[in-house]
Amino acid sequence: MTPALFDYTNLLQRLQQHDLDAFNILYSRSRKRLFVLAYSITADDAVSKDIVQDFFIDFWENRRYEHIKQSLEGYLIFAIRNKALKYNRAQASLLKKAQSMPLPVAVAATHVIEHRELEREIDQAISLLPPMAGKVFRLHYLEHLSHLQIAEQLGISKSTVSSHMDRALKELRVTLRNTGI
Repeated sequence: MTPALFDYTNLLQRLQQHDLDAFNILYSRSRKRLFVLAYSITADDAVSKDIVQDFFIDFWENRRYEHIKQSLEGYLIFAIRNKALKYNRAQASLLKKAQSMPLPVAVAATHVIEHRELEREIDQAISLLPPMAGKVFRLHYLEHLSHLQIAEQLGISKSTVSSHMDRALKELRVTLRNTGI
């Protein structure tokens, strides 16, 4: 690739012509940097990934690039920074509301927040599994399919489903134990 393909001014011009290749270049070139920015504000890996992913989806689907008047790089940084700060404000607001509620309501609200955090950590642990083990685990525990139903759906034997489940459970125990869950 020529250096001109990484020139933000050139990319913006190509984006404004709705060039999907320019979007792909922009995404692959800047997503890690934007993740680091979001993470530096939220201190949450999964949330930061979601912020960056949601931004790029909105950026392309709603053609946000058509209205950029400043530099594209500045726009990206500003947008991710604002989304991360907005997330932090929302979390702080939830915590403040929970603290100002009567004790039984506050305890329930705190449990909801803790439950969300636990779900996020479990989802992250599942995403670290090998692809097939993760898929089998999700089908069994999240979609409540039997081993036989999973075997039929994936075109594998029931014993292979069991092997994937054993591997998934073993790896999840190790991962979750290491995170303190």
